[in-house]
Amino acid sequence: MYFRRVFVGLDLDQSDQSSGEFVPAMARHLVERGIEIAVAQRGELHLCAVIDGLDLNSVPATPQQVSAFGGILSERLDALADEAREAEVECETSLLGGRAWQELLRQADEWPTDLMLIGAGSQSSQLGSTALRMMRSSKYPVMAVRSVAREDDGEPLHVLIADDLSDSCGDLLQTLVGSGLWRDAKCWLTHVVEPDRWPEAWQGGLSTDDLARRQAARMESARLRLHEHLAPTDHRTMNYGILTHVTDGDFSATLRRLIDEWKIDLLVCRIGPQMDAVLPHVPCSVLCFPLAPSPSA
Repeated sequence: MYFRRVFVGLDLDQSDQSSGEFVPAMARHLVERGIEIAVAQRGELHLCAVIDGLDLNSVPATPQQVSAFGGILSERLDALADEAREAEVECETSLLGGRAWQELLRQADEWPTDLMLIGAGSQSSQLGSTALRMMRSSKYPVMAVRSVAREDDGEPLHVLIADDLSDSCGDLLQTLVGSGLWRDAKCWLTHVVEPDRWPEAWQGGLSTDDLARRQAARMESARLRLHEHLAPTDHRTMNYGILTHVTDGDFSATLRRLIDEWKIDLLVCRIGPQMDAVLPHVPCSVLCFPLAPSPSA
């Protein structure tokens, strides 16, 4: 129920022309968030940067050029690690070359980690390709963080927890609440019930009234299941509690509408076919949990 080993994947090659900062803004934001989590969980950090696409054994550059470039990134990495250590957080670092998402996952697996922090990408309305690949492939929870956070207006973080009613989502909820990291947030535990498809309903000989009754029964069943997932958690320790919300409609469109209407800052979900289609277009930060291993695994 804790995120004590926090792995932070950094892009230190980005340059902000409007800033004289030595370390890119997103990298600093990720490390600051990692330090906050590590301090709260009494944990430790691993800061990892990858020179994306670079094979350190075979590159179209002189050894001196590679060494100089790597030296700059190492200095940035060390500067961030020093900030973590000043906060009394144990911190390791690694600088790698290769495909970013593959190297980050490999290094996180070797460490190993409880939670991976990465940047969500440069586009405000969609997740970057590295973040998506890591969420789809990671064995650990991955949080893709947006650089733009809620303004300091006294309003708590808004968190939407997408529950697919599986046992794995029940475990996800226990981990989220048990960590205590989002105790001050306003949280909605949500499930979207998609309606029957008309061709299938027509072939089954269902009337409009039959469809309406079946949909109502499915929504009521979903409400009961959400409360089953909440019951074993410490949700009453949350300052605002956790509100349950069951609605119907197209999954992707409905979830995106709720994110916009509720001004969600963080989407918490489990990777899966439905969510996989939504993730590329999520405009907020995302905490994505992996699929549970199959019983035969």
